[in-house]
Amino acid sequence: MKRVAISLICMTLLIFGVTGCSQLSQEVKQTADDLYAAKVEFVGDNAAVYALIEKTGLGKIKDYTIQLETSQEPYGLIINVAEKEDSFNESDFAPSAIQLLGLIKNLDYVEVNNGDEQFKMSTEEASALIDENVKNLGESKDKLKSIIEELTNK
Repeated sequence: MKRVAISLICMTLLIFGVTGCSQLSQEVKQTADDLYAAKVEFVGDNAAVYALIEKTGLGKIKDYTIQLETSQEPYGLIINVAEKEDSFNESDFAPSAIQLLGLIKNLDYVEVNNGDEQFKMSTEEASALIDENVKNLGESKDKLKSIIEELTNK
């Protein structure tokens, strides 16, 4: 009787574990689909860039403005934060910066600042973090999904 009870508990835990992993996998797939559909050709497309920023979730930023540096290379996206719930932590911004750099074709760097603190990431730095050219994210939905899974599991 004890063995049956232990077996049932183990099977239940296994089922819940598989279901949880499956749900996370589905969420990552949906996120990758949404981000890939919102990819942007030129950083100068203000509305499209803003929509993509919103889809990345960009940390826990509540109120921000964007500034697009498009007059000469390197082309940049500067996000000026008015208010953020928690401390200004690089780990809040790095995954979104990687996604933005990969999904905005001509974007060379992303900068987030709140007046006192600053986070900045270039395409080279993002590529080094994911061990491949970050621009490949905009060319393959499967590659984007793979990187999102990797960033989620860190």
